[in-house]
Amino acid sequence: MTDTPTYIRFWSGLTSIGGTVISLDNGCHRLIFDFGLSYNPGEAYLDGQVKLRPTALVQDHLHLNMIPPIDGIYGRRNIGPSLDLVAAEESDRQSAVLISHLHLDHMGAMGLVHSDIPVYLTEDSHRLYQALEHIGEGVAGTRTYSTCEFDTPFPHGPFTITPLAVDHDIPGACSFHIRTPHGSLLYTGDFRLHGQHPEIAYEWLEKAKALGIDILISEGTTLRPHEEGQNEPLLGDPAHPETLTTEAALPVKILSIVGATATLAVFNIYHRNLVRLATMLEVGQMSGRVVALEPETAYLAKKLLGRNDFSVYIGENTHAEQLSGQLTPWKKALLAELPQVTAAMLRQNPSGYFVQNSYPNCLEMLDLLGIGGCYIHSNGMPLGSFDPAYPRLKKLLERLKLDYHYVGTSGHAIMQHLQYVSDELAPRVLVPLHSFNPHRLQANHGQQLLPTVGVVYQIQEGLLQEIDRSH
Repeated sequence: MTDTPTYIRFWSGLTSIGGTVISLDNGCHRLIFDFGLSYNPGEAYLDGQVKLRPTALVQDHLHLNMIPPIDGIYGRRNIGPSLDLVAAEESDRQSAVLISHLHLDHMGAMGLVHSDIPVYLTEDSHRLYQALEHIGEGVAGTRTYSTCEFDTPFPHGPFTITPLAVDHDIPGACSFHIRTPHGSLLYTGDFRLHGQHPEIAYEWLEKAKALGIDILISEGTTLRPHEEGQNEPLLGDPAHPETLTTEAALPVKILSIVGATATLAVFNIYHRNLVRLATMLEVGQMSGRVVALEPETAYLAKKLLGRNDFSVYIGENTHAEQLSGQLTPWKKALLAELPQVTAAMLRQNPSGYFVQNSYPNCLEMLDLLGIGGCYIHSNGMPLGSFDPAYPRLKKLLERLKLDYHYVGTSGHAIMQHLQYVSDELAPRVLVPLHSFNPHRLQANHGQQLLPTVGVVYQIQEGLLQEIDRSH
């Protein structure tokens, strides 16, 4: 054991959904994980209406408290003169950033990290990110990314990092086991036990236990407050309650709705969820309908799933790009290889198609006004009633006479599964975060720590001790 102390600091994401940023320091070496943006559409400064300032992204995000004021990770020219931060070029720290998966609340700000600092993605995440960047869905900032492999340890100074695959609703998702000179910790990232591959989740638990865990930093997205008049502790249980829809159950549920619809069938997904995208293609085959994907989603299906059993929907905006010769090279190549579907074709034979429509493109559905049918909302944006866009979507669907059906499942473990995982891993210290109610997750084999933003904790013999230390 080294005499150089190991410190951990929680910068954000403790009582919110996402935006988790944690730093781990030993001497001049530092790890940071993750580097996302908090998801709160009702209070977001950058709501899509506010114009970004490309040359001031870092300082604007810092001034708005959207990214943490950490010394030594941002470029001097990006910080600006008004912020009292040590620039990456002036710092003696050797930093590295770990990204658990490619949801924006975990990686949305990774492009703002100075290009000399390595940012690690799993190989599957990197493959997905390259495809997203190709279709214009990369994060702000231009830089390259490093890769790491599941189950393969790699060093950063005195730290040894082992990425462990978890089951989440996006490819490449992992947790990070980190061995420090003063104890081992597991940062879960986001995970679930009810996904398409539950075996991955249980293998993850066994691998994590074999590596040893002193400190468990666990997501708690689904944790709810006690109902009025109740204060019973949360009980861990790996069983799936009857009310829980699993990923594997979705094709049949969606098919039952589409099969009962005599006219148009529309779906809305988050296309980074490639398993869900494959489900929609499966439903199209089972229902005898042609699946028509938006160009961006079609590119992902072809590139990452190796599929071509679908058509590309040509909405008004894409049609205008065709007429003006302004198609991007990737879109031009895609349309040359795959059949195309237009609104006129849908109006002529609405029962023959299963059509994707994501919320940013919702006005394209106005070309289908009067047809009617069903709308399958399967974890696409907007995610729920907490998003101001949600009632607007519902109002538009009423106008279109499309019957709304939510048929999806979360990428996050339900409450009793969170507690089960915590009990199985039995850490000496449990740190629940990424939750509005982190206190609900109990430490039944050790102590629970609800950390304070900005406070520095020292890891000592596998425990966390709060210290009075500026960082």
